[in-house]
Amino acid sequence: MKNGYTRSFKSAPPPQNLCIERKRKKSIYFFNKICHYSDIKHHNHYIGFTLAEVLITLGIIGIIAALTMPTLIANYQKKRTVTQLKATYSILNQAFEAAKADYGDMDNWDMDSYKGQTTGGKELFKSFTEKYFLPYIKPVKNYGITKFSNIGYEQIYYLNKNIDSNSLNSQKYIISLANGSIVGLSLDTHCDEIKEDSDGNKICTSGHYYTSIYIIVDINGIKKPNTIGKDIFVMSMYSNKFGFYRYPGSENKRDILLQYCSKNSIENRHCGRLIQYDGWEIKYDW
Repeated sequence: MKNGYTRSFKSAPPPQNLCIERKRKKSIYFFNKICHYSDIKHHNHYIGFTLAEVLITLGIIGIIAALTMPTLIANYQKKRTVTQLKATYSILNQAFEAAKADYGDMDNWDMDSYKGQTTGGKELFKSFTEKYFLPYIKPVKNYGITKFSNIGYEQIYYLNKNIDSNSLNSQKYIISLANGSIVGLSLDTHCDEIKEDSDGNKICTSGHYYTSIYIIVDINGIKKPNTIGKDIFVMSMYSNKFGFYRYPGSENKRDILLQYCSKNSIENRHCGRLIQYDGWEIKYDW
């Protein structure tokens, strides 16, 4: 006889303590989820910054920027200056070499027309420039024989802010290049003794006499600062050589060049040679 209360193991209900255990685990899981979410909110609350902290951080960044930005800007301007200067130097040097290829050494470029003559120099230089330079430079604008003051320049300065009135107001053959540079070419002569001939022309009778081409280059055109040693540099063609302006014997002496290219000097026309000497870098007080 079978017992009416006997059930199989599979059909029997789970023990009461097992149900309690499952409920307990579900409760623990539920409260763990709540606690985890609460911890996240609590953690996120503390990873933010207060207004005071943000203001202090911005203040520090501002101080660092104020200290470093002038240096960064100056370095950028120096690099841009050197790049433009090298480009213009290359254009003029290539024109000089091309003229030499066609006409031979500079000593044979009708230089006899200048030797000893001080009258009519402007007309002579005009024909000289148009023959030996313009065909090779190919300017985008030709101002002809004029002054910097006549084409829009208000002043030309030295590094010490003094005015170079001679560069501003002396006659030059002025042209503008495709890269934005303005170039003024003039005749640079020296004579210790001048006399007049029978026709009234002034003639140099000194044994110490030379003629060269003096070149003023403004690498950014009429735009400021229009300062020799910053955006204006001086080059020359003399004794069959082209290069930056120099006094004979000083071209390879950095201490002399540095003395010339300073705010205590008005010989800032040597700054281009100093830049070239220093490996095309501006290392002087700019």
